[in-house]
Amino acid sequence: MFGFTEASSNENLYVNYLNAEGKPFVDFTVVTRPIAVINMKQMYEILTQLSRIGIADAEFKGGTIFIKGDDSKVVELLHEKSAFVGHERKTMKLNLNEHLNIMRALFYKALFRYAEKRGFKTFWGRRKGGWKKLLPLNIDSENLTKQGLFSIISNDLALYRGLYIMLEIFDEGDAVLWIDLYSPIVKLSEQRPISPKEAKVLGLRDFYTSFIPRPLERFKLVNKLLNILCGSSKLNITFADGCSVSFPCNFQILKAI
Repeated sequence: MFGFTEASSNENLYVNYLNAEGKPFVDFTVVTRPIAVINMKQMYEILTQLSRIGIADAEFKGGTIFIKGDDSKVVELLHEKSAFVGHERKTMKLNLNEHLNIMRALFYKALFRYAEKRGFKTFWGRRKGGWKKLLPLNIDSENLTKQGLFSIISNDLALYRGLYIMLEIFDEGDAVLWIDLYSPIVKLSEQRPISPKEAKVLGLRDFYTSFIPRPLERFKLVNKLLNILCGSSKLNITFADGCSVSFPCNFQILKAI
């Protein structure tokens, strides 16, 4: 959570999540097909490409593929290279007890497609709790520098400000999107964050500490990034089948003093 002091002497305490409108996961439907995977890596490469271009968001689990979007195109491409997909086709409403991870995976695919259109590159993070990473690597660095979101370290290294994001879904279909600041050192020539081990070898281990923002600055940096990501007052994530989840882009006040 963030502590944020407004222009007055009063201090408001905000919680760092966005509330989804309505209950977007209460009637969450997909098309399912039985599948026998031949090449798992190749299958996921195909699914990633189909999601990136908005044809289908799909996830595999236990002999079944779960699809939001054009399932016939999924079947066609998988049959050619990486799997045998059965003819049996069902429409299924997913439930949290059995399909929470599927629902999250499909949401992240749609989120990543949206974020890439806004100039962010996405990374599957290793942070505990399933956090994902968004970095504005495809946005003009001069613009980012003016906003305090980018700082050159050397010819091939720079500090970027980005976002950690995690979806949480509740029993009745409500959802929140947890948001936190992500501040990695990025290797510019490879467009990737360097690991802590690499930072240590390069003598940059203490560099992170000097760039840890105070709560007020942290709050402002996250809001600047949200303004870029949202593009308006809402974050509208649309699945490949046309269904969507909307998050008003403002944090909830936990405490006002």
